[in-house]
Amino acid sequence: MQQTIIAPSFWQGVIGLIIAVPLLVYLAWHLWVSYVQTLFIGSIKWTLLEVKPPKEVFKSPLAMELVLNSLYQTGGHGNWLQKYWQGAVRNWFALEIVSIEGSIHFYIRTATKFKAIIQSQIYAQYPQAEVSEVEDYTTSVPDFTTGSIGLWGTQFVFAKDEAYPIKTYIDFGLDRAVGSLDEEQRIDPITPMLEFMGSIGTGEQIWFQIMVRAVTDRFTIKGKDGEESGKKWPDKIKSVIKEFNDSLNEKDKEGKTIATRRATRGEQGVIEAIERNGSKFAFDSGIRAVYVTQKDKFDANRIAGLTGMVRQYSSNDFNSFKPEGPTAFDFPWEDLTGSKIIKKKQGILDAYKARAYFYGAFDLIKPQKYVTYPEKSGKAAFVLSTEELATMFHLPGRVAETPSFTRIEATKAEPPANLPV
Repeated sequence: MQQTIIAPSFWQGVIGLIIAVPLLVYLAWHLWVSYVQTLFIGSIKWTLLEVKPPKEVFKSPLAMELVLNSLYQTGGHGNWLQKYWQGAVRNWFALEIVSIEGSIHFYIRTATKFKAIIQSQIYAQYPQAEVSEVEDYTTSVPDFTTGSIGLWGTQFVFAKDEAYPIKTYIDFGLDRAVGSLDEEQRIDPITPMLEFMGSIGTGEQIWFQIMVRAVTDRFTIKGKDGEESGKKWPDKIKSVIKEFNDSLNEKDKEGKTIATRRATRGEQGVIEAIERNGSKFAFDSGIRAVYVTQKDKFDANRIAGLTGMVRQYSSNDFNSFKPEGPTAFDFPWEDLTGSKIIKKKQGILDAYKARAYFYGAFDLIKPQKYVTYPEKSGKAAFVLSTEELATMFHLPGRVAETPSFTRIEATKAEPPANLPV
């Protein structure tokens, strides 16, 4: 009997199909999701709100914390059909502090459907403030590739685990009742940033942006039998505190606790801050800053100020920020042709203008300019609570006396009830 021998190439082809088919399905699925998300994002109508503070602000940053609670929108993507067929994504917002030639502005960029909610929350906490819809200031800056502008930008990330908070307004004593300290004695951590931003000159701009999106179950917790994913933010906090408490225990070779040392005052303060921070609404966040001016007016000395304007929120015991992915190279041979630096600078400029951070995009179609920035850096996002966000983005009192800081000088009042018509 003649035996049929199957050529090795046949089995190689079968193995290749077994490997290729799942890989192609995986790539096709992600390509499809990116495609429909791009269409959905391109259909969103956006509004840029400018918030002008009143002449006197007698409230602590807790007032802004209550405003930011309204941004905690966990919906937006709907059911699985809306998410994977229509490309619906979770809602996100941008908190921006901008200096245009030394004139400082506060902006909130939101989907238009949330405009009325945000306005009402701001007026509820700051009745004398002024909130108005304005044109996007970023449109006045051309693409970097035109060569007419000078630009330097960077993102900021946490130096420690995101469960460790930064120094907040509570740590600076700004949660105390107004009147407990003279205004000149109050220390507002936002002041150094405003002073630096207010010091720039004609033709210069500094943009500071915090991207926020409500946190969902994206954490991995270490359990006894391995890692458990899909946990909530409070679960993450509990896990970190448990690890800290375990570190206070002295164990024998068998892993049994034989002694426990008492936490120092500093360690106890950190744990209390972590617990307080974890009890509040939390947001996936991303921070970037950009210095832009005319090419012949570019001042490299501004870079140190840009990277240092968030240093006041840092602490050795707590968390701190560090620059990540700046538009520069350490060594000249990393970019011999100069094309990489152009791509870097154009990239961060496009991302800022698009307020892109959490979602990628499909490069082969362009339903709307700047929507298709192919950055899907949601995995690099870190968590900031409303307390941390309010520390970095709030309307300061008279302790911030930057001359170019625009305030509403007039006091608004209702007309008298007996006014003749």
